[in-house]
Amino acid sequence: MPGVRTLGEVLDHDGPLADGPLREVAAGIADALARVHAIGLVHGRLGPDQVLITPYGPRVTGFAGRTDADDGGDPSEDVYAFGTLITLAGGGTPSAELSPLLRRCLDPDPGQRPTAVDVDRVLTPRPSILVLPAAPARERADMPQAARAQDPPTGSRLTRRRLLIAGGFAVTAATVTSAGVAFARLGEGRSQPKTRWRRAVEGRVTTLQVFDNVAYCTTTENVVMALGTETGVALWTARTESMVWSEPVVSGTAVFLACVAGQLSALDPGNGERVWQQYAGDQILGAPVMLGSSLVVGTRDDRVLAFDIAQGAHRWEWSESAQRGGVMPAVIGENGGGDLVYLTHTDGTVSAIVPERGEPRWSIHLAAPITRPPHVVRDLVYVVTGFTLVALNIATGEIVWRFRGTPDLTAPVVVDDIIYTTDVGTLYALDARTGAERWRRTTGAGVPSPVAVVDGIAYAGGTDELHAFDRATGRRRWTHPLSTYLTAAAAGTGEVLLLGTAGSELVALES
Repeated sequence: MPGVRTLGEVLDHDGPLADGPLREVAAGIADALARVHAIGLVHGRLGPDQVLITPYGPRVTGFAGRTDADDGGDPSEDVYAFGTLITLAGGGTPSAELSPLLRRCLDPDPGQRPTAVDVDRVLTPRPSILVLPAAPARERADMPQAARAQDPPTGSRLTRRRLLIAGGFAVTAATVTSAGVAFARLGEGRSQPKTRWRRAVEGRVTTLQVFDNVAYCTTTENVVMALGTETGVALWTARTESMVWSEPVVSGTAVFLACVAGQLSALDPGNGERVWQQYAGDQILGAPVMLGSSLVVGTRDDRVLAFDIAQGAHRWEWSESAQRGGVMPAVIGENGGGDLVYLTHTDGTVSAIVPERGEPRWSIHLAAPITRPPHVVRDLVYVVTGFTLVALNIATGEIVWRFRGTPDLTAPVVVDDIIYTTDVGTLYALDARTGAERWRRTTGAGVPSPVAVVDGIAYAGGTDELHAFDRATGRRRWTHPLSTYLTAAAAGTGEVLLLGTAGSELVALES
């Protein structure tokens, strides 16, 4: 690829990196490791030849695809390799700013090293959040931080970093500008979306959902929040033992959370208090799914477990003898003889089983690794394997169609007869039955951004902006600048659209 060199080639030809570029490369690698470790995988062989320096920013490649449980698959070893690599890239004497962090990464005791998330948190810049003057005492308890603050004038652009992780793993990017914006670029004469409220949150937003005018948000600081969508007022805040990386399941009786360290919790939707908690025995991958009165999860040691939704009692468990690097369950689909559980395995296997009895119905091996659960809609199972979106027959597992993009396709969103996904800089709308392209639009994103479809509008993030397209025709409605990149798909009610950003804030737009 023109203009692309490995970090090793750059160091050999140009010598050690200056402080600014060194920090940019370090931040990109740390973000990559944090994301990969959160889904139970490790890099396993991080070095200067596994980092590509491209016109679009650093790319991390060469993943071994090992899980934490594999021999030698220790996340702390990735952190040590990171410390070694950045020290090398800085010529052995990195800046005073990075030196304390690198000394911790290179600690001989693995237990004393920071996690990749800790390293990423140190290196990731956060834009400031505008806060209103103090409210009268009787109003303070209900007013969210920075609620209804107006966007400040656009300022000078700060540091920008983009990261791509090749080989089908999670991707992220960061672009930092001033703390807010006061304008939007429009399309087709549409009026600009106005900011209804914005508030700071603790950590980056990892998931965001809206149900019955209540927004449920989780962050990298193990925080779970319920907020009113109209005002941003926090209804309750809770904390989990480890990070919630996958979407919660919200029902009328509980909010169910799967934490990456293996905890499965049910919270009271009214006050956030814990109703019950179970430990799945290993790291949970993907989101929990509902199966009747059971909650089903998959783990990195290839087990599928079901728990009673009311009390949390263990109901059944299934596993197979082959080690596949982890398993993620899908939603449940109706298929003639009854409900099936559809599974994706990290090694590229997709399968369907009969719950409780664990009878296999079919299994197919696709390209590895698969790092997301499948999506089951009507009679098709949709699976992302790196560059490719594959549709499988729900009854037999046979491939119906394939669509190849560029790294890394996002989890698909299916609405009626159209399936939406993004890759680097492009939003695709495909025929859900045939995979034929309906339309595509440029988003300008340096990495794939999660897609949301709300009330006939498809939303996708750019490098530091949000795009809105007519979901049927692809006509651009508007483009709204953001302070930094989206870390979760937008969510909304039709009147209010909520956004979670890497700037540790929630933003509500009047959609």
